[in-house]
This record gives sequence, structure tokens and C-alpha cells, in this order.
Amino acid sequence: MNPRIKKSLNDLRLNPGRTLLVVFALAIGLWGVGSILVSYFILNNDLNENYRRTVPFHVALSSKDFAKLDLAAFRQRAEIESAEFRDLSFQRIEVFPDQWLPLWLFGVDDFGRSQLARISREEGTTVPPHGTMLLERNGRLVSNLETGQVARVRVGGKLLQVPVSGIAFDAAQAPATQDAFIYAYTDKDTYREITGEPADQRLIFRLKNAGNKQEIQAATDVIVRDFRNGGIAIDSINIPAPDQHPHQFQLNTLLAFQGGIGLLAFVMGAVLVSQLIGAILAQQIRQIGVLKAIGATRRQVLSIYLSMVLMLGVMASVAAIPLAIISGYGFAGFVAKILNFNILTTALPHALYAGLAACGLLLPVLFALPALLKGVRIPVRSALSDYGIGVADSPSNIKTATRRSLPYGIQLALRNVRRRKKRLATTLATIALGVAIFSAGFNVRQSLLDFLQDSKNAMKYDVQVVLKNQISRERALAPFQNLHNVRRIETWNGGRGRLQSTVVSTNNGIGVIALPRDTDLAKMDVIQGRWLQSSDDIEIVMNQGAAENYGEPAVIGKQYPLDLNGQRVLVKLVGIVKEFDAAKIYIDKAQYDTAANPEHLINSLMFVADDRSFASIVRLKKDIERAINPTGLDVFYVMSQAERAKIIYDHLNIILTLFTALSSLVLLISTLGMAAATGTGIIERTREIGVMRAIGATPKIIYGLFVAEGAVVSSAGIVAGLALSLPLSYYAAEFFGELILGHGIPLKFAFSQIGFAITLALTLLFGWLASRIPARKAIAISTREALSYE
Repeated sequence: MNPRIKKSLNDLRLNPGRTLLVVFALAIGLWGVGSILVSYFILNNDLNENYRRTVPFHVALSSKDFAKLDLAAFRQRAEIESAEFRDLSFQRIEVFPDQWLPLWLFGVDDFGRSQLARISREEGTTVPPHGTMLLERNGRLVSNLETGQVARVRVGGKLLQVPVSGIAFDAAQAPATQDAFIYAYTDKDTYREITGEPADQRLIFRLKNAGNKQEIQAATDVIVRDFRNGGIAIDSINIPAPDQHPHQFQLNTLLAFQGGIGLLAFVMGAVLVSQLIGAILAQQIRQIGVLKAIGATRRQVLSIYLSMVLMLGVMASVAAIPLAIISGYGFAGFVAKILNFNILTTALPHALYAGLAACGLLLPVLFALPALLKGVRIPVRSALSDYGIGVADSPSNIKTATRRSLPYGIQLALRNVRRRKKRLATTLATIALGVAIFSAGFNVRQSLLDFLQDSKNAMKYDVQVVLKNQISRERALAPFQNLHNVRRIETWNGGRGRLQSTVVSTNNGIGVIALPRDTDLAKMDVIQGRWLQSSDDIEIVMNQGAAENYGEPAVIGKQYPLDLNGQRVLVKLVGIVKEFDAAKIYIDKAQYDTAANPEHLINSLMFVADDRSFASIVRLKKDIERAINPTGLDVFYVMSQAERAKIIYDHLNIILTLFTALSSLVLLISTLGMAAATGTGIIERTREIGVMRAIGATPKIIYGLFVAEGAVVSSAGIVAGLALSLPLSYYAAEFFGELILGHGIPLKFAFSQIGFAITLALTLLFGWLASRIPARKAIAISTREALSYE
């Protein structure tokens, strides 16, 4: 065997505990970074690929005049890639006894030859037999519906029995588990029979070479104008974000957070490698001197220790890379289940494997190289006379330290930790960064939870009933007159309005909520301007989604043309509110009725309960459902505030979970860094330990000294980390707020008291362990071994 390889192996065997620590530390860092890289690759590729395979449409138009449309001729237009009819009706379906959810029922023109918005078979039939429907697979997670069962579907005042003939997968839809909708698909004839609505009233199409939403909008303007010239009036236009999954924001947030934490974990792991290699060299300085004294060149000595580092990297890679792949796939599968898409990546690219191998082999060498070069450059005389840290390494102001009003043990610990200032700075930076990220994770999590609470508190009602059509207030209230536990019922209205911009002539319809301007049931978080007030002008307030989707900057105080129920009115924008919801415009109900609703019709009932406990609200919701059953009310949905809060929470829960998991990884790496630094110091001071024991120091005194040094370092790092976590939390909340809510909408900074307590407790515990484990090793060294340190 090559003598250099043999020496490297012998050195690793000589201290198996230290070798295992190095391998463990490298493996932890590589596993963390590797799993992030693997899951990042899978998630970034597979959600988009699932969505692309459905061939999503660019535009959906609805019209009652599409019988006049020659679909074959429309498909021949130069800008059209593909087009077909895909009707959509909103009904309700019973998911559990007396529990109903909105049903999105799609009428598919031809299941066998569909070119757009494709669905795939999961179970049962591919094409539903007449009179049956396919259920989107995610709906099974929020219902007791399965293949072969008969679903109860409510259409207005009718209760229908519709068999479920199969389970389909539609990667283009938002998860039913998060949005609380059920998606189902049936043929056109069955669609007409179930809904009572005519088919072929919703046209979806995809454009050729459409790069962005503005280009799609411009092309749609031309198509809509041509339709109107041909006698086809367009009722609604929907242009979703092109080729983007409805919950793309969740994936963007996850990937951004993964990338940021992965980079930090990578840097901290690299620092840890450098510290651990420094610990190995600290014990072998005199051996290096002997090797050079008998003729070994710097290059030969360097090759010995490079071989050692490579061996450590190989051992860590063998353990970490399979774990990284398994955990990366596992995390990607966890996200895929939540966002309802399939993992398509069965084999990772060779470049990713090469990158993981390079991380395991080359990065330890790269970051250990400065320590290695410093070690092999030491003169022979200095190396042979080395016995650890000398007096010259001690600070010159020891007397000043001793005059401080501190216990002598703490004074001595302060002196000792300052003997290697660069190492101290590196250790403190590593601990501080780990603590800061861990604590910031809790603070950002608290910002999200506060946002959830604000969203819950923004609407003060307990149960909301939304009707599909506008009806008179008296008719809407009639079924609920004798309900128990109802303090009052407030009625709102709404629909869709088309807000015109100067960029395009036809903007998407935006949800309009007409509510009393002075209602106590809506307390929105105003981020620009103000809320609705009494005014001669017709005022509106947008949420940030409407402001961002408008097409040009929304200017407070500016007047805009708004189409309401076919009536064009001039409205004044007075405020923008923060809301985790679809694009919405709020308008005073009185002004709305004057402009576009002279009959004072309503479509929303907001119930306020006397007893607002959770159990009472659940009973009230069931009572409302029972009151609706015998009526002819065409209900879109019935939802309690608790359910609404859960929907918002489910959208953000995956992000909250990831915060905790990845920040814990960073904290673990920083703790290993502290343990490595303490261990290095003990190795360097081996002879010093022997001298202390020879002059009468007991193991307890020596143990206490090293524990005190560890406590000083960990305490300083924790204080610095907690201080650093405050600005880090502020900017992280701002960053993730913009990812989740839109440009310029930060989350509010929040300080998590529970997070602070957990961070303080864990970091003190880890610091305690990181100092005591090496300290026990120090007192295990005999006086003879310490004095004969080589």
C-alpha cells in the first residue's frame, strides 16, 4: 500500500471518535444541501411538467350566443393553436352527511379527443357513461366519495343522485384540500341534464406564440371584437396567468426558501469542515515537523493530508448522498401530495449526481486547503517545538481582565477564548448565523400566523351563505327567520365587474363585493389610502390582487370606468387592502344599488351568532343547511369563518412546516461547528492540560474551565444571533410577503415569544452539550499522555 495512504488510514484509525465526528458533520451538511438540491430539481421540474401536460388554455370566454360560432373556422384562425367547448357550472355536492361543498362541474365535449385542459384516468372508466361523472382525485381527501358511490348533488331546489363512475386527475386545478371545492367531469348530455343549462356556452382556447399575459390580452381583444361584430356577445372573459399553476406562489416560496437556506447550510458546512481539519492538523504539527526533518517536501506532506480529507469526504458521501436522494424525493412527494401533482422524475440527471459527489469530495478539500497550507508551511523548528498554544498567543491585557469584577474562572475563560481570535470570530459567526436563522424562522412563522389571524378577523361574521343569483332580500331571509343562535343577518351583494384600463380595452372580470360602507363585519387591513366613506363620488377599494392584475399602476384618487351589471359607471379608487383572496373590488352597497341595482337585490347573507363557540357555530351551519333543503334557493356555498380560516391556513401550512425543518438543520450545523472549535482548542492545549494537572489542578477544575469557555462562546454567539434575527426576520417577512401576496405587499414583522423561548432553550442546550462533550475528553487525558504530547 502507498505509504501516504497508509499513514492517512492510520491517522484516521488512531482517533475513531474524532473521525466519526468529522464524517458525521460532513454527512449532515452534505445530506442537508443534497436533499435540498434534489427536491428543488424535482419540484421545479415536475409541477410545471404536470401542468403543461394538461395543455392549459390561455383564455376562457362565455357567451349565450356561441351557437352562431363556427368552431372549425375559429380553429383555422392564424393565432389559434387549439380551441374547444368546456362548459362549467357551479353547484353543490354532499361530501359527508349534512356537509356540502361547492361543485365545479365541467361538461367535456369529447373525452377521447380533448386537446385542451386534459384530464387523465386514475380509477374506473376513462369516459363516464351517460348519467355519471368522474371525480377529481383530490376530492376524495375532503369527502367520502369513491368510485361506485352515488353522490348527492344539489342544483337550485333539486336534489339529484349522480353515480361516480371513476376518478380522474386534473393537474391544472387548485387542490380541493386547500380551496374546499370538488371538481367533477361529465359528458355534454349529462351536463345539460344535471345543471338544466345549455351546453357549448364556454369556449376555451390556446394561442400560438403567446409569451405573456399582455400579448394574450391584446389577441383576445381582437377576437372579442370580431365576435361582437358577428353578433356574439361575450358575457365574461377569464385570462389566467399563462402556463402557471394556480398555486405556483406556494412552489415559488418553497423554492426560494430552500435555495436561501441551502446556500447558508452549504457555507456553514464548509466552515465546519475547515474547523475540523484544523483540529486534525493541530494534533499533528510535530509529526509534520518530523516528516519535513527526514526529507519530505511540502508537496508530499500536503498530499498525505489531502488524501485524509478525501477519505473523509468519500465516507461522508457514501452515507449522505443516498440519504439526500431519499429525503429529497420524500420531501418532493410531501409537497406533491399537498399541491396535487405527480412526481414524474424517476431518474436524476448525471450532472446532479456529479454535483453531489463534488460537494462531498472537492468542497472539503477546498475549504480545508487554507488550514492545510498553513500547516505544511510551518518551519521544521517551530513544528518540532510545538506544544499547543503558547504564551505569545495569550492577550497582553490579562491584568486588566483580572481586575474586572468577575469570578476568576470566567476571567480565565475569557482570556482563553481570545487566544485564537480568528477561530473565535468564525465560531461566533457560525453560532450567530444558526441562531439567527432558527429564530427568524419562528418570527416569520409568527408573521404568517398573524396574517392568518388578521385575515380571520377581517370578516366578523360567523357563517356566510352565498347565492348563485341575486334575489330580493325578503326572499333570501325567509328560510332563516326561526333559526336559533342568530343575533342578526346582514345582506351584501356582489358579482363581477370589468374595470377598464388604458393598457387593454378588455380586462378580466374582477369580483365586486357590495357591502355597507360602515359595516362592523368587515375590518380590512388598509395598506394604501383609506376605507370607504360617505362621498358624492362612487368610491371603490381594491385588494392587492385586483390592484396587481389591473394592468397598470392603480393610483389612489384616480377615477376609472367600471362595468357593473352592464352599466358603465365612473368610480374613484380610494384605497387598497391586503387580503389573501382572489382579486376583489369593494364598493358601498348603497352606491352600488343606485348605479346598477335599482331593485336592491342581494346574493350574500352574513350570519352573526349569539353563542360564537366553535361547537355552536358548527350546529348553526348545519341548521342553515337544513333550512335551505326544502327551499328553491340556488346556493353557491355555505361557509363558516372557521372553515375560511382553515382554507387560508392550509395554503400556507406547507411553508410554515418548511421554515421549522430547514432552520433546525442550520442550527444543528452551527452546533457541530461550536463542538468542533471546542475540540480543536482542547487538542491544541493538550500539553497545557498536562501542566495544569501536574501542578495540582483536579479533573473537576479542568472540566469546569472548558465548560466555562464553551458557555462564554455559546452565550456570546446566542446573543449575537438573537440580535441578528431581528433585521433578518424583518427582511424575510418582507420577501415572503411579496412572494405570497404580490409585489409591494410585505408581511408585518412579528416577534415570536414562543419561538424566542424555544430558540434560547435549544441553543443553550446545544451549547451545553457542545462544550461538555469535548470537556469530558479533556479530563480523560492522563498527565503522562498530556505532557508527552506530540
